[in-house]
Amino acid sequence: MTIGEMHRDIDKNWSRHLSETRRILRIPSISATGEGIQDTANAVEELLAGMGAETKQFKATKKSHPLVYGHLDVGAEKTLAVYGMYDVQPPGDLDEWDHPPFGATIVKKEPYGEVLVNRGAYNSKASLVGTILATKTMVDRDQLPVNLHFIIEGEEESGGLSLPTFVKMNKLRLSGTDAGVWFDYSEDSTGEVDVSLGSKGCVTFDLIAEGNEKRGPMNGQVHSSVAVVVESPVLRLIKAISTFVDESQDPTIDGIWKDVRPPSKQDIRLVKKLVEKFDRKVYLGEIGVKKAKMEGSDEELLRKYLFEPSVNVAGLIAGYTGEGYSTVLPHRAMAKVDIRTVPNMTSEGTRKAVRRHLDRHGFSDVTMTSYEDYPWSKVPLEADITRASIEALRYHGKEPRIWPMMAGSAPMYIFDEILKIPHCGTGLGFGGGAHAPNEFAVVRGMKDFEKSAITTFWKFAEITSRTK
Repeated sequence: MTIGEMHRDIDKNWSRHLSETRRILRIPSISATGEGIQDTANAVEELLAGMGAETKQFKATKKSHPLVYGHLDVGAEKTLAVYGMYDVQPPGDLDEWDHPPFGATIVKKEPYGEVLVNRGAYNSKASLVGTILATKTMVDRDQLPVNLHFIIEGEEESGGLSLPTFVKMNKLRLSGTDAGVWFDYSEDSTGEVDVSLGSKGCVTFDLIAEGNEKRGPMNGQVHSSVAVVVESPVLRLIKAISTFVDESQDPTIDGIWKDVRPPSKQDIRLVKKLVEKFDRKVYLGEIGVKKAKMEGSDEELLRKYLFEPSVNVAGLIAGYTGEGYSTVLPHRAMAKVDIRTVPNMTSEGTRKAVRRHLDRHGFSDVTMTSYEDYPWSKVPLEADITRASIEALRYHGKEPRIWPMMAGSAPMYIFDEILKIPHCGTGLGFGGGAHAPNEFAVVRGMKDFEKSAITTFWKFAEITSRTK
């Protein structure tokens, strides 16, 4: 049987595949609150079991969200581990959505045609379902060319222990795996498609300033008239954070740059190649920005984007935020901060640098609380799974852009750091609005995505058979 014949199976069964994807998307799976998490985990496990996979759920702690594992052993010579995530961000302000965030509504959107609007349509619940349905298409034809370990987490958006704990506990079970792969909608609005060789890490923490015996109100908020003689924890926190960056908002945390590894010669060659297809206006337009914070060439922008750390304040929580106005001096302020790390930075080293910086600059009273971090991850261009991803996209008439890193973060360290195997991210399809209202995926691209997953599996089997 040919790849083309399996693609035609996708065409023939597309209405059912789309309906199944919409069914799963309609189940909320909000990472931050836990709403719908167990129901979604059960639904994903049922999909895997329905094509004959050996399945189980795993929770690192009682409060953890379940990881869903599925194993398909078809007696093939090679084995892939497939990473996926079923959790999503909260929908936010419902008034900003044109359609229900969990309604899986299909509407027309210029210039894309039909799009599916739903939280998780683009990031990355729909592509997970598409990956499973593409696999089932091959299983139903007895044409799956590789054995598969599905490792699907429900804590990607909030950080959690289930994924790393499961992988570490099951290293022996997973030891025969040849490579890892994660499928996602990887086209941009112009149809250019990307292959990623790694991702930045992400260190997340809260910073808290509150009244104590030395400064500020100790027993709750007070009237703002006393601000003339009482120190504000809110302003103190803002001042502390302001020392983290310079006027260009580049990191100035003491010691944070000491472990940053410059890009390699191969990295620089890949960036120069990216510049040939990079459209700054299109890129900025897709993320809803008119102008980058830096001047310079496209190559300088991309090198900064991919190989430099960043400091971001994701949220500030303090005082009165309701309708109208209330003249209070809050007793407590909290900031949610993330730092994107690059080779060779470490999560522990980054945290220590932040703590030392605060202490040195007179903010020893500002406390830090931690979350689960993602280390950075990077694999070579020459890996078989990378070559298979590139050949698969060329089969579909696409010459991919090869990104040496993603500026975003994903838990791909489970492959190269824990399992010591290469990995790659790939897939046709386009969407937008990740973490924002009216998140969407282009329906036509969702079908192309399933086909590209099939092609990638087959190209990996072909390439590894040639290099035995």
